[in-house]
Amino acid sequence: MDFEKRRNSIEKPPVLYHASSNRNISEFETRGERTRDSLEAPSVFATPNKALASCFLVPSDDSWVHIGTKDDIPFIVISDKDRFLELDKGGAIYTVPTTSFQTDPLKGMGEQEWTSIDPVSPLSQEEVTSALETMLELGVQIYFVNKDEFDAYEAAPDGGEALMQTFTPEQRTL
Repeated sequence: MDFEKRRNSIEKPPVLYHASSNRNISEFETRGERTRDSLEAPSVFATPNKALASCFLVPSDDSWVHIGTKDDIPFIVISDKDRFLELDKGGAIYTVPTTSFQTDPLKGMGEQEWTSIDPVSPLSQEEVTSALETMLELGVQIYFVNKDEFDAYEAAPDGGEALMQTFTPEQRTL
């Protein structure tokens, strides 16, 4: 199946989710600092997976955090636990309409990642006090690793899959 047929055959979910440490967003504006390639227009990103969205509650970049899915289960590998916990101020998970969003199954996280080149107004928001607790509640696999483990994970030819098997996920404490 060619790319356009594949793209057009993907059914839009009823809503998408976008998470932010900012609890006061009335409209998401397109931004160019997080594009997946040099040809991509500035975009708003969202996902049909609320748990995956929760991984974006803490501001981060690819230099110390890796976010993905394995068997449709979101995971996050974090090389600096102290930094993550310091930046975890909670935030909001916004529900957004799918109207202007498209997905490209060949980019980023494929069908788990949708983009809009138009500004997007949220339909609703759910405020959370802790990104860590929210991710654990939603079933995200969270791995706190040291810098050497993170670098090895990022450089692994298999995308870090074998190394991830040796990581211990964070557990929820009651």
